[in-house]
Amino acid sequence: EPRAGLWSSLAFWRGLAAASVAALAIYIAVPYLNPPAEPPRLIASLAADGSDVRYLAVYDAARREVGLSHVSGERAAGKDFELWMIEGKNAPVSMGVIPAGQTARMTISPAVQEKLAQGAVLAVSLEPTGGSPTGQPTGPVVAAGDLKST
Repeated sequence: EPRAGLWSSLAFWRGLAAASVAALAIYIAVPYLNPPAEPPRLIASLAADGSDVRYLAVYDAARREVGLSHVSGERAAGKDFELWMIEGKNAPVSMGVIPAGQTARMTISPAVQEKLAQGAVLAVSLEPTGGSPTGQPTGPVVAAGDLKST
């Protein structure tokens, strides 16, 4: 009678099944053992000498947004507050017109998100309704602050 080959061996198939189950268990467990790093949350207190405008800003990288709490100061009639990001010595980059109200959430573009990091400055300028027509601040900066990690 011929010897049974490897492919018809019950021990081979049992071993292969056990190894497969072990590999699957490891594959499922590894993300829980090494959870991905939390994206950073940065905060900034925005204020300026000679201005009563104050905002608290929280940057949430996971949601790709900046949450703003309007603490004090009013915009003049026919004017809007616009949020800017300043990285190092680079020109300010508009993050958009800040919606009126006590709180606002502003979605951040991928280009700005790449540069938004601890040490970057957020600034608020007073602009014509609808925001700066030039892409750069045209009105006075009424509040600014450095982003810091929480």
